[in-house]
Amino acid sequence: MEMSKKDRLIIAAIMAIGTIINLLIAYDPFDILDTSQKVIIAVIVTAVLFPLLLYHRQRIVRKMKKIT
Repeated sequence: MEMSKKDRLIIAAIMAIGTIINLLIAYDPFDILDTSQKVIIAVIVTAVLFPLLLYHRQRIVRKMKKIT
């Protein structure tokens, strides 16, 4: 059983959003944050998005097990 396009797009969107946010934090166009604040915010963003990604992956695995 293959993953649907919708599921692939959701996973790609979560990863893209995380990457964009981390890049914006890293480059800090307005130079508001110092290095330690950037690291803390990046860790928080990653800590929020990673479980969301794992949850969606687990949901896909359960859906695939039901079908087969």
